[in-house]
Amino acid sequence: MSNISTLEVNLSDDHLKRVSRASPIQAIEELIWNSLDADATNISVRIESNDIGNQSITIEDNGTGISEKQARNYLGYIGNSWKASRSETESGRPIHGQKGEGRFKAFSLGRVVDWESVFQQDDNFHKLVISLNSDRANKFDVLKAAQSNDKETKSVIRISELNKKVAGHNFNELRNKLTQTFSPYLYAYSDIKILINGYPINPHEAIEGISEYELELDSIVGTHKVKIIEWLEIKSKQLLLCKSNGTVLKEQRVEPHRIRSLGYSFSAYLISDYITKLNSESSLDLVDLDADGKDLIEAAYQQINNHFKTKKAKEHLLRLQRWKEAGIYPFEENNDLGVIETAKREIFDIIASKVEDNLPKFANSNDKTKKFTFKLLSQALEDNPQSMQAIMTEVLNLSTEEQDEFAKLLEKTSLSHIIKSAKIVADRLDFIESLHTLVFDHKKSLLERDQLHKILETEGWIFDEHFSLAGSEKRLEDVLDIHLKLLGKRSEDDGDVLINDERQGRVDLMLSKSVEVRPGHKDFLVVELKRPNKKIDNDVIGQLMGYAQAVNDDERFDKSNCKWKFIAVSNQFDSIAKMRANNIGLPKGCVHQVSGIEIYIMTWSEVITNAKARLKFYQEQLRYEADTETSLSYLHKMHNEFIPKNIQKQDLECLLDSV
Repeated sequence: MSNISTLEVNLSDDHLKRVSRASPIQAIEELIWNSLDADATNISVRIESNDIGNQSITIEDNGTGISEKQARNYLGYIGNSWKASRSETESGRPIHGQKGEGRFKAFSLGRVVDWESVFQQDDNFHKLVISLNSDRANKFDVLKAAQSNDKETKSVIRISELNKKVAGHNFNELRNKLTQTFSPYLYAYSDIKILINGYPINPHEAIEGISEYELELDSIVGTHKVKIIEWLEIKSKQLLLCKSNGTVLKEQRVEPHRIRSLGYSFSAYLISDYITKLNSESSLDLVDLDADGKDLIEAAYQQINNHFKTKKAKEHLLRLQRWKEAGIYPFEENNDLGVIETAKREIFDIIASKVEDNLPKFANSNDKTKKFTFKLLSQALEDNPQSMQAIMTEVLNLSTEEQDEFAKLLEKTSLSHIIKSAKIVADRLDFIESLHTLVFDHKKSLLERDQLHKILETEGWIFDEHFSLAGSEKRLEDVLDIHLKLLGKRSEDDGDVLINDERQGRVDLMLSKSVEVRPGHKDFLVVELKRPNKKIDNDVIGQLMGYAQAVNDDERFDKSNCKWKFIAVSNQFDSIAKMRANNIGLPKGCVHQVSGIEIYIMTWSEVITNAKARLKFYQEQLRYEADTETSLSYLHKMHNEFIPKNIQKQDLECLLDSV
């Protein structure tokens, strides 16, 4: 009579392929879980290799082993494992498996599986040998148990004739991967040892910290929690789905940008009664399609993000306090920061932290050098926030992953865009204040043609926001010159204003802008700056209307594709102009409106007031107040060569201020 009996598993080939399918790492994990479920306290995984590649994989443990009776009663079935009716091992540890599928994962590693088990029965030790082969995966041979000389129970599974993919697999990261999977278990049961090629998994060496949070989900029955383990050197960003007893079932693919780990390395374990339920129903792989499963994972994402956001905030406060105590932080204390200043400081703090973390020379330099470096960074941020990306990638030599993370951060927070947009608003508020100073406080020394006109050429938005990006156009200027005579005789008898440092007459000035609103369609802005002693009256309005009509009718322009806005600006109106500037049914200041043409008359006071009104909301949000110092600073920076000499900044002084 043969000592070998062949048992058969009543499963289709398709079903066997499904239950045996796993990655090399997942298959080894399943075999280790089988050892733990057998109450093993010492588990060894060995990968035997040579120059050709990996030759065999062996998992050995000191668990209770499997008896011949158990083999016959349970190995012939799927879903009839002895674990199905139990939640704990003999020693009281949580059981991982329930369905008896784990052993078939070995076929994803190799063709031949030899299983040697030493078990204890009637105070004696017996050895059982089981052979499995993927060529006939639904059958396995059991050699009749024989008495063993071993005095301890054990189990040895050796997989040989490895699959081509496994034979060429790089297992260098195996220890790190298994550390992530089994650290929570080993952390809870410190008497257990798992060795990978002779090197133990030591969660205490690998773990930086552990945090645990309860998830409140009234709509899902049971208890749910997230355990976050942060790693010291292991690079990881993963979510693992676990049974309610804490055993890992599968790794959940983290959707892009759903978890912002902020540079921390971690493994998060979602431990839930609901996951236990899905696993028992063999539907865990469909958790993404299950409404409650999606809510559970979403709650885990939120908790993980909150954890790292809080952690980063605490670390930032400590770092910030250290910078301030050392006197190297380039910003002054201010408890009432506006949006622009808050955004600026947030970007600076991010970059300065990266500088400190990634440049050893900076970290080891003295406070004077650090202060100078931080000052340069803050100035670069002020002048060109987009340059920060180049600093991060080229100066700090960050890895591709770190560069992507920083780019995503800026994309998410849009801080550089906030600064850029807010700076535009702040600059305009400063210009409004400076324009008020020029036209009212320096009107006797302000040269309209050589100064005011030049300044307004780049500040067309002051008259109409629509023309903020408009440019001058030669064709338009030529046409305006041709019809200029319609505006009446140009005055040459006013000798109160200096032009080019000589006392002479002055002609009225024409400022023109055009913007293409869509292909082939243009809007035109024409502004006539009247001399200060010339009030806008009915004659001026009539002249401007005739001029506007002549320009609009000019053959050089397609009237159907053009819209014109003409504005006459002076210091004062006569009584008739005041009346016409307040026509019922027309916008304030509009004295004529027909298809394609609008004509306005305004005082400088109204131009400035209207511009302030347009920016009022943004000014309130930014909590920004333009004053004499900031407005003059803007004039010096943008228009220094075009302002009266008595308020110009000398070149040397400007140079010194920029250093």
